[in-house]
Amino acid sequence: MEDIHTKILWEGFGLRCHGSTRTRTGLLCKTDKGLRELKKARVSKEDILFANDMKKGLYRNGFSGICLFVSAVDGQPFYQWNNNFYILEEPMPKEVLEEQNPETFQKGAAVLGNMHCLSRGCYSLYSRWNKERLPAYFAKRRNEFAKIRKRIQKHHGYSSVDLIVLREYGHFMERAVRAEELLKEADYGALVEKTEEMGGFYHKSFKGDHLRMGEDGSIFVGGFEGCSADVPALDFAAYLKRFMRKTEGNKENLAQVLTAYESVCPLSQKEWKLVLAMIVFPDKFMKLMNEFYNKRQVCLSPAMEERLQEAAEEAKKGEKLEQMLLSFR
Repeated sequence: MEDIHTKILWEGFGLRCHGSTRTRTGLLCKTDKGLRELKKARVSKEDILFANDMKKGLYRNGFSGICLFVSAVDGQPFYQWNNNFYILEEPMPKEVLEEQNPETFQKGAAVLGNMHCLSRGCYSLYSRWNKERLPAYFAKRRNEFAKIRKRIQKHHGYSSVDLIVLREYGHFMERAVRAEELLKEADYGALVEKTEEMGGFYHKSFKGDHLRMGEDGSIFVGGFEGCSADVPALDFAAYLKRFMRKTEGNKENLAQVLTAYESVCPLSQKEWKLVLAMIVFPDKFMKLMNEFYNKRQVCLSPAMEERLQEAAEEAKKGEKLEQMLLSFR
């Protein structure tokens, strides 16, 4: 992108570039209107338009910890060039919110709850709601897992990954079935309808480099390009799993994270069921199974075996998380 960024900035956004440096996600450009970050979008035009509407809605509702898209010369929140879409934003603060201790997760949970609360009333013509998405996804992953085991059982010899599948199959299949039951109890379709009616979205990547600390201690949220029309509580489930993975995950600290979120955005009983369903479902393990068995295999790498072992351990941390959450309600 370095070779064409000057042309994109001028023709697309009417800005003159006076130098640039590479960032993890794009280019930080010094322009005649100040610093701007230029990114090549990895999503569709409709996804960018949806994210733009959510950002504007949040900002209008008082959520200031975001960087809005800069409008192109044609008024769109992107510039299209050679079948690619480019977005421009004011740069986020440099300091990443470290996710290594419970205190930072409490701060993050409070910001997430505030963002979800203020997303009510945020609507977009580019929303794509699907009440069947999660039930269909859970069923698909479970059926794939069953087919993989049958395929393995037909072999005369087992690889190390085959042995992991056979060892963990019964336990993880039981977890998958329980997650589907929780999803039914949550009435996911009704939650989707409620979000569509009230406004809101699923950020999908509230973590890591997308969370930055301003000089005054305020937290900025980035990574909106991948957000989608879905139930916001899905973000909280993912954040709780990340909390368990990054910290010791004890009950006292978990209670503080829950309080930080629910003090600004209380969860209904059905939303709690949805959070539990996402925590119970061994998604990462099943995704890796699908990646290994249903895509072309060149060789069995030690890295894949290690990733599967880590996914299995992470799923077991989810069991601990589930038990702690159940003790609170």
